[in-house]
Formats: sequence, C-alpha cells, structure tokens
Amino acid sequence: MKKITITFLTVMLAACGGGQSSDNQTTSDQPEKRNWKPVAGEATVEFQSGLQFLQFIPGLDISSLPQASQGRELFVADWTMAPGSRDLLDGLGPLFVSGACDNCHLSTGRAAALNDDGTIGEGLLFRLGNEVGAVDPHYGGQLQNRATVGNPEGTVSWQDTAGKPVVVITQAGQPIADGINLGPRQSPQLTGVGLLELVPPAQILEKDDPDDSDNNGISGKAHRLNREGVDCIGRFGWKAMHCTMRGQSAGALQQDMGLTTPLNPTEPCTATQSICSDQPSGGSPEVSEASLSAINEFLTLLAVPARRVTNQERFDQGADLFDQVGCADCHRPTFATATHPKFSQLSSQTIYAYTDLLLHDMGDELSDGVREGDALTSEWKTSPLWGIGFIEGNGSSSFLHDGRAKTIPEAIRWHGGEAAASRSAYDELSDVQQSLLLEFLRGI
Repeated sequence: MKKITITFLTVMLAACGGGQSSDNQTTSDQPEKRNWKPVAGEATVEFQSGLQFLQFIPGLDISSLPQASQGRELFVADWTMAPGSRDLLDGLGPLFVSGACDNCHLSTGRAAALNDDGTIGEGLLFRLGNEVGAVDPHYGGQLQNRATVGNPEGTVSWQDTAGKPVVVITQAGQPIADGINLGPRQSPQLTGVGLLELVPPAQILEKDDPDDSDNNGISGKAHRLNREGVDCIGRFGWKAMHCTMRGQSAGALQQDMGLTTPLNPTEPCTATQSICSDQPSGGSPEVSEASLSAINEFLTLLAVPARRVTNQERFDQGADLFDQVGCADCHRPTFATATHPKFSQLSSQTIYAYTDLLLHDMGDELSDGVREGDALTSEWKTSPLWGIGFIEGNGSSSFLHDGRAKTIPEAIRWHGGEAAASRSAYDELSDVQQSLLLEFLRGI
C-alpha cells in the first residue's frame, strides 16, 4: 500500500513530567501546545508491578474505609455452592461462568480468551441472541458453561477461519434454537470505572449523532435505557447495556456467577430449566445490598495507572497522529467528571480515557449476530484506551470484544464501518509514523 507522510506539528513541551496527557491549545499563527495533566487527575497512580488494574486511588486511608476493604475481599473471593461454610460467600451457581470476579478481571492484564489449542479461556463468555434481540428460549440470553451439579448448558470451542474466530458449541444438553447466535464477550479491565460513572450525561450527548447530521462519517449514538424506572445513558459493557456500576455488577453476579442480588433476585435459569429451583439457595438474595454496595465502593476507588513515556517528543508526535488519522473522532481524549458525594479525588477531574461512551457501527467483520437493547449486531461502545499498553504482550494479549486481535495493530486493522476511514489513514502512514502512533497508544 502506498505510504504517505503527514507533517508533524511543532510541539512545545510543558515542563511537567510523568508521561501525562494534555489539553490542546492552538492559535492561527502558533503551533499546538500541550499542557500535560495526570491521566485521571487525583485518581492517577504510579505503576506497581502485578497491580496495574486493581490499585486504590493514592492517598486513601483504606483502614478508614471498611466498605471498600470488604468489597475487595468479596471481589477476590472464591464463592461456593450453598449451603457453604461461609454464609457471606455461598450461593454460587448452580449455573455459572466463573467462581470469582478476579478470575476474569485480572490485576495484571486480561484473562485468557481464545486459546491456541481451540479451547475457550475464562476471560470469554457468550451471549445468546439474534439480530432482533430475541434470546434462546431454553438457555436464555447467556450460555452458562459451568455447573455446581450435573451438566452445564454447554461448552464452546473455536477455530480460525481466514483470520477470523468462529465459535461453536461443542457440547450442549440440547441445540440452541434456530437463528440464535453466539456472541463472544471478553472481560474488560475495570480501570477508572468510578470516574467513568461520573461523566455527566450531557457530555456524552455532545457527540451523540445517530443520523450523522454533520456528514463526517461518524454516527455515534448514546444507548438510551430505562433502569429501575429511570431513563439513563448506558456506559458500561461492550454494548453499553448498563448505566451504573451497581447495575453492571449485579448483572455480572447473576449471569456470570449465578448469584442473586436485590437488582436481580432470580437465578439465570429460564422456565424450562429446573436446576436452579432444585438446588439450595445461598440466601434471598445471595448477595445482600450491603455486599453489593461494598463491591461497588471497591470498584469506585480503583485508580488509573500513570502514563509510561520514555521520549516526550515522540509521544507528542504520536498524539498528533492519533488526532490526524481520525482515531479521536470516537476515542474522545477527555471528559470532566461531576462531583462525587463522598470522594473528592473523583470530583471535577479531567480524565483521559479515550472513549466517547457511544455506540458505533464497526462493520460486518465485527458483527456477531447478537443485538442487545438498541445496540445492533455490529454496534459497539467505544472502548476506553487508558492502560492498554499493559495488556499487549503479557501472555494473554487480546483486544476487541472477542479477543481476536493479539496486538494493537491487529485491533486497528479489524476496525470497519465508521472506523474504516481511520483504519485506511493509519495504513497509509509511513512505518516511522505508525511506530510513533503505536508508541503513544502503548503509553497512554
């Protein structure tokens, strides 16, 4: 492919160090100047090996925050079937995907997804649905590949077909219904989720343009939902199906671990499955409101690792290229958080998550045939990019919703639909320019 050269802007560096992101100020007769700020304001933490994604915000007195400490213990605990020796931690299953939150949400990277031997790792689960949003009448909306007793709903394997993973059920009690598809979902990092929850809806709606009224080729749309009788904007999950961490956590506890909560008081069984009613319960609900709140406080206080910048000038040039090829049209660099009622470290922070929290059509190659809510089969929420450099090359390196990309360049080249023009612009960069852009991405 023909290589082109994009002229760099002359960058005037600020005196602050630490590899932190920027606000951009330009005038008609002066080059761009970047005023570097911490990636997550006061919620930025320095790198600590082994804890990249599960560190508390620095400066907190955790001993004075028993709810957050309990939440961390619940997050890392191995839950057991009921009745168990620990009342607080029983009720797992009887149908489930994983027995602990941190089996999928690792502190160091991503849990294994598409293993080289064709098996599926614990970091990948499967939605069941079709193009109009219907779910499987017997299994429901998610496949449970483990069970505390008897047989799970099924297991899945995969094979590489022309570079694209194709997943199939290799064992099931009965076939999934005609027209129902398997939708892989990789476990994301939980970096800075407390900050993302504080992004005001009005900021998300600034770029809401489902009809592409400005004709720029980008038609991002907010996922408008109603949760607990309240209209809200989805921001969590691959399809932005949850507006709050409380909703996201309760959904994961139910669907991934078979644990009931005040928000989801039933097991993940359909009316045709008797296994849930046949097995003893761990309580009603199995995860109390106090425990759910503790988990959410732990997640709220997770920090964001500081940027890793070895050469500030190269990093700045990569940031310029990120903007120039159009990546920032969807991976919006900054938001400003609202006020948190309890933790000032989260309030009024400029954060650089590189997401607009909107749904975008990513093209047929990234469609999995499963619609969720108003999110069509090829529509995905823009993934935050902060911290992705910690994932690449860590042994279970995987990107995109199904983990098909093993490197950041692979992930870029799978982008289609609204991102096709940016992908083409990236392909047309010189090798040196691609290297600079990737260096930037690996450092943010």
